[in-house]
Amino acid sequence: MSELAPLLDLVPHPLIEVVVRGSRHEVLHLNPAACELYGYASDELAGRDFSTLTATPPAELDERYAELRRYGRWRGPTVHLARDGSRLDVDIAVSPSPQGLDRYVIAVTDLTRQRALQRRLQEQSMLLDLAPVAIVVRDVRRRITYWSRGAEQMYGFTAAEVLGRQIPRVLETEYPIPLEQIERAVEHEGAWEGELVQRTRDGRRIVVDSRWGAVRDERGRLTAMLEVNHDASARLALRDAQSAAAAAAERERLSARLVRAQRLESLGELAGGIAHDFNNLLAVVAGYATTLSDTLDDVAAMLPEAVRSSLRADTEGIAAATQRAAELTRQLLTFARQDSVASDLVSLNDVIEDLEPLLSRTIGEHIRLELHLDRSLAPIRADAGQLGQVLVNLAVNARDAMPDGGRLLIETSSLSLDRDPDRPEQRPGDYAQLTVTDTGCGMEPEVLERAFDPFFTTKPPGTGTGLGLSGVYGIVTAFGGHAALYSEPGHGTTFRARFPAETRAAAPGAQPDAASTGASVAGAAAADGATVLVVEDQEPLRAITARILERAGYRVLTASSGPEALRRAAEAQRIDLLLTDVVMPDMLGQRLAELIRELRPGLRVVFVSGFARPALEQAGRALEGPLLHKPFTSAELLGVVARALGVD
Repeated sequence: MSELAPLLDLVPHPLIEVVVRGSRHEVLHLNPAACELYGYASDELAGRDFSTLTATPPAELDERYAELRRYGRWRGPTVHLARDGSRLDVDIAVSPSPQGLDRYVIAVTDLTRQRALQRRLQEQSMLLDLAPVAIVVRDVRRRITYWSRGAEQMYGFTAAEVLGRQIPRVLETEYPIPLEQIERAVEHEGAWEGELVQRTRDGRRIVVDSRWGAVRDERGRLTAMLEVNHDASARLALRDAQSAAAAAAERERLSARLVRAQRLESLGELAGGIAHDFNNLLAVVAGYATTLSDTLDDVAAMLPEAVRSSLRADTEGIAAATQRAAELTRQLLTFARQDSVASDLVSLNDVIEDLEPLLSRTIGEHIRLELHLDRSLAPIRADAGQLGQVLVNLAVNARDAMPDGGRLLIETSSLSLDRDPDRPEQRPGDYAQLTVTDTGCGMEPEVLERAFDPFFTTKPPGTGTGLGLSGVYGIVTAFGGHAALYSEPGHGTTFRARFPAETRAAAPGAQPDAASTGASVAGAAAADGATVLVVEDQEPLRAITARILERAGYRVLTASSGPEALRRAAEAQRIDLLLTDVVMPDMLGQRLAELIRELRPGLRVVFVSGFARPALEQAGRALEGPLLHKPFTSAELLGVVARALGVD
């Protein structure tokens, strides 16, 4: 074997070593690349004449050898023969061998394969140019070796302008990580992808999705890096636009919720004002109805039986209508959260289980009632009776929504809530949740939007007051809770209420309202001709109140305002009881009671109001005395006055 053979074998290019012996040009060695090109084994041609591999006549070989001896090199195209007899268009470069002048080395370039490769590269280049992305190839020294048509269109530089230049000098690029780190990832892992910010020739900043791949030679050595870059600016702009649209929609949703909350608050203020004035009128009507009834009793013997029965029925009808109107105003005040409510620690589970028989009868046998109760539920501070009213109202609505039957599910659960930007009014903490779900017809969006509005109803005229859900809303919010409705047409309705969980020990019960302290004392005797100072800014109500008290034997002083009441109290020889409205234009009843007690220590006080809660909040403390709700009957009035004076 030739001494040069090991070195020739290291070269990936076809090489042939030839020795000249007389007129023969014998083959000494073919390296592996040459063996692959010609189809011979490495030692198969050893000692054979080089004419085996070429179609060139021997005389021409002698001329080339002579030219090699004269000029030290010869190069040119020729035709060689493969083992299978096929012709190979090659280009050869002949150089003297360092082993002696009688030897030379031929470097062979396969022009056929090279042309095919060039055609393939041209075809690939044409295909790459059709791609709507920028394709860039850089060598290991970051010099650009390929620049596709898509790159020209994306960046504005032509291939002629950038080929051979280092890419950092062409494209101003913001990399998410250092460029060296990206190149190491490509070299060791074969690929990298990420988001780049680049500046085009006209100065525009674009965002591209970039994918990098490694290009390696036959021995696996990294020779270049290929980048495929897609302009994502439009997609990102769309994403930003979608985000902006989503943010705008969210702002619109929150604004709609705020408007809805403000509407409910305005409706509550309106309803509270109407109910307060209406309560005053009802109190007058109820008082005169009682007076009429008492007068009828006095003259009953003087009237024919038919007339007496007719008048009795009329007064009872007035009293019954007044009571129904009072219930409606109470619902309005509950919605407006202006009703005076008593609260204690109660268990939602106990309230539900106590009401289960009533709820089953209410919804009927065609509707299945299911209870799923959380036995670890914490108590809440509320009124069991009003919570029962919530459940009954919801059950009635569910029954009406399921005329053909269905299921009513009542659930309780415990939950802890963090601060919710969507519900700034909902404080973080532990809550007891009540969920009532039916499988009824559901609500249209426009109906759902107004479901809590007072007097809004979808029922036929005369079958609903529109105060059921508004009353439910008022009761829940009155106890610090939050109410919400979820519904879709044909998919039923879910009502959800969350009440702050109460983990503290039960506080002593608040002083009960006058109307809830037991049976009324109708016609209670006056305490030794006791004097009652009646303070009421509404003249009709003030007059009928005084008339009822006077008929019962009390001595009555009246005043239309706080300042007038102070004057009467200073001038009067005796005052045993102050009966005052809580809310008056110039002075609250609580303040009036304090000032008169300074003149008359130990004076007993009864407060009267159609809605006491806002006044209590404004005063900042509880009323020091029983509270009589408007409208009241004469029996309720006389009963609370008698109890306040200590008359049994």
